[in-house]
Formats: sequence, structure tokens, C-alpha cells
Amino acid sequence: MTGRNKRNSLAVLIALLICFALVAAGCSGTDNAAMAGDSQMNDTEEKATENAEETPAAEPGVYAVLKQYDNKIEITPVPGGITDSTVLPTFRCTFGDMTEEAQKALEEGRTFPKEFFRDLTACMLISEDQMAGKEHDAIMYSLSTLAAMSNEFWSLDPALKTVEYEAGDDGRIVKSIYNVHFGSADKDGQIIYDNQARKWYLGDAEYSGSIDSEQTLAMWWTVFDVADGSNQ
Repeated sequence: MTGRNKRNSLAVLIALLICFALVAAGCSGTDNAAMAGDSQMNDTEEKATENAEETPAAEPGVYAVLKQYDNKIEITPVPGGITDSTVLPTFRCTFGDMTEEAQKALEEGRTFPKEFFRDLTACMLISEDQMAGKEHDAIMYSLSTLAAMSNEFWSLDPALKTVEYEAGDDGRIVKSIYNVHFGSADKDGQIIYDNQARKWYLGDAEYSGSIDSEQTLAMWWTVFDVADGSNQ
């Protein structure tokens, strides 16, 4: 690949990462199952990405730290970046309200993995600046996907370490890799989403759950609508 093509691919990769939270709400269920979409990164988004990487962890409104490599982006949640009193971009309720409603929605005996969801959310949003001007429905779709993912693996007691996005030569995201410590087995592992095949993997084994089914996502969307006061 030429140097120019590498730069172009990296730019598209960063744009796709930002667009993780911005899947168009009007797409079909099949289209929405894709974890990212095509986009071109404008100057504002490029500047925001650079700032997210350089911003001190203690700065308000920063949820995660982003590092970029040749064909990969690595994101690490900032401790305390999102607290129970944090109001996420485009929401009225607090993060604590959201996770409390999530726990209420589950059947008896299940526990919503709040901290795992908190760190996944931090790595998706990255910062307030990154989400400035984004549509509520797009952010809601991604949060619903992350909640479904958190709930699916709750029994493994997952704790997120980093999120990695790998791109192909054309700049499209090939894999979304969640590096996790599984407390139930006291070992590290990975939850992987194959963006092109639209399949989930737990380590090397394909996972056949219903993480991004229309029914599952609709349920979590409703949960967060209730928390935000939209369905009351």
C-alpha cells in the first residue's frame, strides 16, 4: 500500500470509529447490525480525535483515551470518566438512572454488569467533544447494542481493559476486539465482532447469542427511553 493510501485508510478508520455511535436510525435491521458505516472525516472530527488522545485523564467530559496505529485504533476507558451522576450526550437522565432501569428490566437472578457497560460506553463515546452535534437516536442505538452485549456475557463477570478496531486495506473496520478480564474464570480473553461477517466470537469460538437482534435492541432502547423519561 502506498503512503498516501495508508493515510487515507487511517482517516477512514478514525471516521468509522466515530460513526460507531452514529448508525442511521432509519436503516433496516440488517443494516443496523453492522457496527459501523461509511463516512468521511471532516476537519472538526480530526481535531477532536487528536485532542482525545492528548487530553489528560482528569479533564471533565473525557471518557476514554484513544491511540492510533497504522491500521488499528486502541481505546482505553478513563477511570471516573463516567460516573453515576454523568449525563451522557443528548440524554436528560444520568448514567445511574440508565443502569438502574437496566437492572429492573432483567428477570430475577440476573445482574446487569454495570461497570462493564460503563467502560464500553466510555470507549464508544470517547468524549463530550466527539459526540457534539450527534443525533440522539444514533447514540441510543449504540448504547442499546452495548447493553445487549453486557447482558449477554454477564455471567462471565467481564471487566473491559481496552477496545481495538482493526481495519483492512480499504480503511473499513474488519474487527471490533474487546479485551476483557473474565472474573468468573480469573483469566483474560476477548469478545470479538467480525464487522464484515456480522458475527460475534468469544475467543476463537463463534457465539450464537441474540446480541444484535431487532427484538433485543428494541428492548434495551425502550429501557433507556424509560430512564430518560421518554416513555412515561
